Order: sequence, then C-alpha cells, then structure tokens
Amino acid sequence: MSNEKTAFGIITRELKEASPLIDFLENAKKFGHRIDKFIIGYQISFDPEIIKWLEKYCEVILVQRGNYPFLENSLKKIGFSNREVEILLATPFLNKYGMVAYGTSRNYNLLTAIFSDIHYLYFFDTDIFPKILNRNEKNDYFFEEIDFVGSHLKYLKQNEDVVVTTSDYTGYYIIPRMDFPGLKELLIGVQKENSFDYITSIDTPVIQEKCQQNIRPTNKILGGNLALDLSKLDMISPFFSTTLVIDDECIKGRGEDTLFGPLINKSHGRCLDIDLLIFHNCFGDFPHKPEISKQKNIDRFYYACMGWIIRNPFYNWLHSDYIGDLDKVDTNERLAALKIGSKIAAVFFKDKRFLKLPRAFEMAYAKLEKDVENFYRLFEVWEKMKRLLR
Repeated sequence: MSNEKTAFGIITRELKEASPLIDFLENAKKFGHRIDKFIIGYQISFDPEIIKWLEKYCEVILVQRGNYPFLENSLKKIGFSNREVEILLATPFLNKYGMVAYGTSRNYNLLTAIFSDIHYLYFFDTDIFPKILNRNEKNDYFFEEIDFVGSHLKYLKQNEDVVVTTSDYTGYYIIPRMDFPGLKELLIGVQKENSFDYITSIDTPVIQEKCQQNIRPTNKILGGNLALDLSKLDMISPFFSTTLVIDDECIKGRGEDTLFGPLINKSHGRCLDIDLLIFHNCFGDFPHKPEISKQKNIDRFYYACMGWIIRNPFYNWLHSDYIGDLDKVDTNERLAALKIGSKIAAVFFKDKRFLKLPRAFEMAYAKLEKDVENFYRLFEVWEKMKRLLR
C-alpha cells in the first residue's frame, strides 16, 4: 500500500563514508522499492556532503544520541514526565566516556521511526552490504546482489504475528582463526565455547550458494540484517543492553540484538530467520584473510570478550529467570576457566588487558541486580508509551 512508509536505519559514531548507505538505496531502487526516510543515528559528527547525496534518494533524519529534542518533545506530547523521558533516552556515560549503550542507540532510531509513522524499519550496519558472497567451481569468490527490502518484506507480510525478520551473514567470522593453550578456557569464561572448533580450524569465509531455502523461527536477531513491522507495535519490545566502567574506561556490553529476539517472543510476536546471508565486511579489508596477530584484530577480540562478559549476566538472567527457557549457568565454573584462559591469552597476545577479564566478570555479576531494575523500568515506560499511542 502506498501509505506504508519504509525507512532504513543505521547506528554509527561518525558518518564519514557514503557506502554502504548508497549501496542499500541503489539496491532498493533497482528492485522497485520506495524508501521514504533514512534515519541516521550518530554520536559525534556527519559529513554534510554525504547527507546531500542521500537526500537525492529520500528524506534524511539525523538523530544525535543525547541531543535530539524531537524525541523528547514527542514523548512529552503523549504524556510522558521528564523522568520517563530520561529512562528511555538517557546517556549517562556520554559526556565523560563518549559511550552510549548499544540498546539505547538502537532505541533512538526505533523511537524516531515510530514517531515518524514508519511502517517498515530496516536496520543494517556500516560494514554490511546488500549482496551475498558465493564461490564458483574454480573456488573463486564472487558476489550476488539480492533484493534486500523485498526479501524481508515478503515474510513480514506473510503472517500477522511475524514482527521481525533477520538472518546471519556471509564473510569472515567475527573472530579470526587462532589456537593456543588456554583458548578453550577463555571461551568457556566468555560463554562462547561452542565456537572453539570453528575458531581453531576454519579460516575461510562463510558463503551461501542458495538463499532463502531454510526459513525458520528464531530468537537470534542480527542487528545488521534486521527488519521490523512497526504496525505490530503491541508485540515490539525496546532494545536493551548494559555497560561496565572498569579502570576508568566505559565498555559496552554486546548483544542488544540477541536480547531483542527473546523479548519479542515473550510479547507473543514471532521472529523469522529468512536465510539471507548478506555480506559482512567485518574486518574492513576483504578478501584479505584476517590474522589474529594484527593489533587491530587483537583489539577487536579483546573488546568482543569484554562485550560478551558484560552481556552474559543479564543474558543468563533473561533466559533462566525471566523467560525460563534455559538452565542456570554455573558462574563459578566459568570464572575459574576465565582466570586460566585470560592469563594465557595475556601472554599469547602480549597484551595485559586480557588480565582484566576475570575482574570484569565479577563486576558484571555484581551489578546484575541494578541492570535488572533498569530493564524493568525501561519496560514499564515502554508499555506506557504503547498504551498512549493506541
């Protein structure tokens, strides 16, 4: 229907590159889809020339985290108090540390779309592209362009209770291949032990020969390949994630997207994996094979470990106590493994930062009760917003 407005949304610290934004707009245009608005959630700055270029395709909405009066005014117009606005939009670590939780960042975009009367909102990340990586009979890699918008839209429209469509990625795995004594213990400590065999044996990128062959329900949401039907607001939850300050550094917990799926299901909505593995250039230099010996990749792995450690206490509570679909995690066993693995990792990488991981683990669990309180508070005001918008 012509009145069903569609928007793209991205989250970025600084907008310096037109790609992949233009790639997705051109892809939508090629397959006959109208994009009404592009919601750009940024933190520091943007290049005005890029905005001018994007405006040739659609209206651009610039959303600066921590400084966006449109949302504050919109919430107050429907009856929110200053305190309730703060619960939804507060950025307590922005001024001192320059950090905003991933969940809060996504909520800025999500709320902007809701108050802009958007029907379908598509999220992708700034290292994601609307194409699939494949390989021919000569083992040469090549890309296949896909109908990104149409592929998601098909399944959002198919069933009344399908609220979210998502899928994983082609390209290199987010952790480069590595192996050292203590890696298994490290992965147990960060709750990623299921990746051990893959990390120690695979150094080729994920490809997809045939897409959309295995459509299935999921609660694993990928924020870089995500579409939402905002007309089903009653079944939509806010994003939520945590942060941790350690040694005067604020580090963001990962997983605002992986926490989102179970919350949608809890609200009686459904999430579908549409088996569309769009390309993720997560190391920024494909087709070069990522090497863990490079400092930028060590940095990435360290912050990934920190992000999982910060996320896990709330993730485990959500699944064991709030949703009840998993058994409780043995935290003592994981901490013991982490103490072993982090020491060996610090030597292996020649990087003392890894020694912080066990302390971060303990600190993250120590503040779990506060995180749960913040979660309930966020959901309370979110439910109020939905009632008022009805």
